[in-house]
Amino acid sequence: GTEMVPQIIRGFLNQNIEKDIPFSLNTGITFDLLTDLVKRRLDIVLCSYDEHFQDKVTFTPVATQELVLIVHKDHPLAEQESVNLVDTMIYPHIFFTRTSGLRQVVDGLFEKIKGESKVVFEVAEDQVIAGLVAQNFGIAVVPNMPILKFMDVKALQITAPSWERNFYLAFMKYRYMPPVVADLKEYITAGGLSDLV
Repeated sequence: GTEMVPQIIRGFLNQNIEKDIPFSLNTGITFDLLTDLVKRRLDIVLCSYDEHFQDKVTFTPVATQELVLIVHKDHPLAEQESVNLVDTMIYPHIFFTRTSGLRQVVDGLFEKIKGESKVVFEVAEDQVIAGLVAQNFGIAVVPNMPILKFMDVKALQITAPSWERNFYLAFMKYRYMPPVVADLKEYITAGGLSDLV
């Protein structure tokens, strides 16, 4: 929200200088955004994949994002630059809520290592998770966000298990799309995100 979406909008508007195109933006967790999409409150959504909507919604991968493990700067793991998630199991974890698209991704990582972590908080927003880690309530797997550089946390590269977090452009399968929305969809899928992530 702080970099990617504004840059997409700027790039799209720069390609359509002759048009007066208004934008109305919403933020939220994937489940809520996709619910609003189905209810016709939104035209398109940038989100994680959610299998609960696959019958009605087309998910087109448009970019990948790095996931990192964040720890407080005084945490024992902060001495490292990278980490295997197996080595984090003894510490309290802060997870995304079950309705978050990222929760499925993080759960998948721990399923790969057959690990069960001690979850002390479940939170919807990644910035709030980072704030809790900055107060040393636990550690967390989150997207590598610009805000992390300004917080009292250290981001560690995850070396294992292997993972990939995709961003998807989501839109309804059988719904009319206004021309300007179709143009934005084409802009994003043709590479409007390629230089941003």
